[in-house]
Amino acid sequence: MLVSREPSILITELSAAKLKQQPSIQLDKQKINDTVLVSPTKLLLSIFEDKKVVLVDSESHKVLSEIVLQDNPRFICMTSAHLAATTSVNKHIQFLKLHGSSLKTDTTMNVDVDVMGIAAYKNNLVVSYDPPGVRIISKDGTLIHKLDNTTAGREVFKNPRWIATTSDDSIYVTDWGTHEITRLDSSLTILQTFSGSMLKAPFGIISLNRDQLLVCSYANNSILLIRPSTNNMTVLLEKQHGIEKPQSICFIKEQKKLYVAPHGKKILIFQMA
Repeated sequence: MLVSREPSILITELSAAKLKQQPSIQLDKQKINDTVLVSPTKLLLSIFEDKKVVLVDSESHKVLSEIVLQDNPRFICMTSAHLAATTSVNKHIQFLKLHGSSLKTDTTMNVDVDVMGIAAYKNNLVVSYDPPGVRIISKDGTLIHKLDNTTAGREVFKNPRWIATTSDDSIYVTDWGTHEITRLDSSLTILQTFSGSMLKAPFGIISLNRDQLLVCSYANNSILLIRPSTNNMTVLLEKQHGIEKPQSICFIKEQKKLYVAPHGKKILIFQMA
């Protein structure tokens, strides 16, 4: 995800808000792996099984453009207003250009690890990978910093995946193997960890601002609001609201809408009252 420059949404406002479910975005025979917000009216989806990246209109729910890649795309982020990057199998990152409502492949960057999660970070990229670790790399693949179980001298990660960055230069990494979220600084020094029974198998994560995170608790069938300054966690949505195995999440502040992609072929939409 791009670093959030949004005005703060008060945690009391969001945690106390009524979230009314709207008609879902339905995809035909396409299981969503990851989602990213392109603009207030567009979402970009990675479809691993079909080797596709799909651009969807968040208002009309129509597919605007799709492109078939050489390798299966995993996770996706926006690196600028018109350039996306997706991690793929076979150890590479594929860049995609967005022009209006169309998608085109751009350059491909090879890496020496099996890359998973990805986010824009300042003028660079931060990625998670297997064997478990996190790296900050330049857009030409040059290694800047890395953190793994060897460099840390202990088991920090098992299955690091989704990444969020914030305006105070923090990096948050979800790990469904350790059931933790790790907060890192620009040198990949560990600043904070989040865990607990509410945070079981954390998957997708986004930042609303430097002190508010939204996280998919995959195994708990819930969406959590986390406030790092107090370690407070609040359940916003759960199974009774239709949340089942949530994988990724987007929030459109202009529309006050929350988009949740479970493990399946649809995106759930919730309107903030």
